[in-house]
Amino acid sequence: MRGQTFTGCYLYGVSMPPPTPSTSTGHDRATRRVYVDAEDEYHSLWTRFLNHASAPHDNLSPRSIHESYDGNGPRVWFVSKRDIEPGDELCFDYGDDYWLEGDDVVV
Repeated sequence: MRGQTFTGCYLYGVSMPPPTPSTSTGHDRATRRVYVDAEDEYHSLWTRFLNHASAPHDNLSPRSIHESYDGNGPRVWFVSKRDIEPGDELCFDYGDDYWLEGDDVVV
């Protein structure tokens, strides 16, 4: 892949915590957390196997939309951050909120 190439979409189940008075307005709704569950093998794609790597070792950048064009809810997809050669592992940064306290994270 060369440059910024679309690498694949991520299908998943989504859950959001119930609204609170501070998250029930349209403006605050954008700051609510969304929880992604891609363990269902029948509703997920190969992108569920993407691994973690912190910058500068990651080579993909996740993008997201809250409503998809086909009405199936939020979507996440990945765009390459640099050229990726055949055999390179595809990785993105899972982010600090993914890890539990005491996890031994290898970057």
